Amino acid sequence: MTISFSGLASGLDTDSWVSALVSVKQLGVTSLQSQLSALQETQTTISNLKTSFTNFQTALQALTDSSYSASMDIFAANTATSSDETVFTASVTTDAIRDTYDITVKQLATTTSAQAQEAVSEVADGNTRLSDLGIQAGSFTVYVDGVRTEINIDENDTVANLQSRLSSAGATLTIDQDTGILSIAATNSGDELRIGANTDTSNFVSLLGLEIDENGVYNSASSVYQVIGSTLLTDANAGFKTQIAEGTFTIGNATFTIDENTTLDNIISQINNSEEANVFASWDAANGKLILRSTVEGASYINIEAGTSNFTDVMGLTVTERDSSNNITSTRLITAAQELGQNAIVNINGTDITSSSNTVTSDISRITGVTLNLKSVNTSETGETTLTIAQDTEKVTSAITEVIDSYNSLMSEIDSLTSLTGELHGETTLKSIYSSLRNTMNSAIETDGAYSLLSQIGISTTAASSAMADDTVSLTLDEDALLEALANNQDSVKELLLGTNGIISTLKTTVDNTLYSGGYFTTKETSLTTQVSNMQDKITKKQESVDTYQARLESQFAAMENVIAQLNANYSSLLSG
Repeated sequence: MTISFSGLASGLDTDSWVSALVSVKQLGVTSLQSQLSALQETQTTISNLKTSFTNFQTALQALTDSSYSASMDIFAANTATSSDETVFTASVTTDAIRDTYDITVKQLATTTSAQAQEAVSEVADGNTRLSDLGIQAGSFTVYVDGVRTEINIDENDTVANLQSRLSSAGATLTIDQDTGILSIAATNSGDELRIGANTDTSNFVSLLGLEIDENGVYNSASSVYQVIGSTLLTDANAGFKTQIAEGTFTIGNATFTIDENTTLDNIISQINNSEEANVFASWDAANGKLILRSTVEGASYINIEAGTSNFTDVMGLTVTERDSSNNITSTRLITAAQELGQNAIVNINGTDITSSSNTVTSDISRITGVTLNLKSVNTSETGETTLTIAQDTEKVTSAITEVIDSYNSLMSEIDSLTSLTGELHGETTLKSIYSSLRNTMNSAIETDGAYSLLSQIGISTTAASSAMADDTVSLTLDEDALLEALANNQDSVKELLLGTNGIISTLKTTVDNTLYSGGYFTTKETSLTTQVSNMQDKITKKQESVDTYQARLESQFAAMENVIAQLNANYSSLLSG
């Protein structure tokens, strides 16, 4: 940084002179910068206006798309209304015939279930670990004739260990090997037995659901089986009536593999996570069985096939004969192990229709474009139910409302920008576009239909007031009038809006031309970009000129000071001589 001190020799404030002279020159730069700011503000205004045109184009697109394909035609859109959605709902396409149908659901489709005809797990015995039954370590209380005994359960205790401790307290535990019901009774028939206290820490009583009967005996709420979720399937002591071998088996179209590390929970999870199995599997701990429920409704069997593993045989779902090399010689599905689902029955206009699913598609119902979703059977409380297919007028009114709102906003914006005090005053092209849009909205067109003016379908200019001109631009929608026009003659409404000379079609063409390459915005943006670039160049050159001028002044005044300093030095020398 250079530090200078003006007028040291001359005594003049030359820095102030330089600043004053330079500031005059700098005014030219400031003027150009103001012009640049104005151009950039205009760029922002044009960008915002372009966004408004784009929004209007999008609103128009929702209607004009109707001319391209049936799937995009909002005039063809339908609604399906159930008189009671607790009985059925429906979805509908544009192909549906608008009519009312009598619908009575007589029977819902259900799914098939498969389970062994008897328990496949062994009933718990003295060697069964309590933890394998889900019983947690802790303690529970036994009262025999009011005498309290705390029975402790350790993590590795067996049923036999528990039997021994209860015996010491005066109670006897037994498990019926036919029913699997666990019972605890007072050892002496005359003694009163009570089990459980608020100090218990084990889940023994609650897990088994122990309840006392009229004889004073506590019985488990369900059977007690050895097999639980964490059971290793191929373990010799797994608790199944037959040991399960490693290998494969098939459910639905999915093949599963069992190895030495596979637990019951593992295989159930694999089945439930397979889309190809088409079933939901669960273990019925109360009855010692695997249960499969089809995810597909209807009266069809669950496909179950034995493979190299005997898993499905052990589960009581298949019967397989094998040779000494474990090769299958014959196999069959145990159909008696499956409870077939039922098909749905729905009466449509007096005719019963059968469906394997509660989702009744049009090929089954014979109602074109309609899918019924059955929820419940008709009862005396629900009474008769109907399905009504009608035009989805909400889509049409919503689209037209969006066009009107977008149009009003755009026209108001243009009106403000092109006014005498507006940023785009004098933009004749923009004013021409404005007039074209306005004239299109207010003009009558030739059609073969019943309508030639927007006002005939409920779209008109707002009522004039003291604050607005009679030829006001803003539009409003009389929705009731539009709905009436759609009901009376939908095709004429569509032709007025979207025909060859349709109003919406014409508006879309005008807006597209304004926005597309070569249109108003492209031309205007290109012009402004060029002007901004040129102005920036001018500012740069002007600033360089000012900087050069300032440097020249500073140099000239510095030279003057040097001359004066030299003269002063010479003068002082003469005086001293």
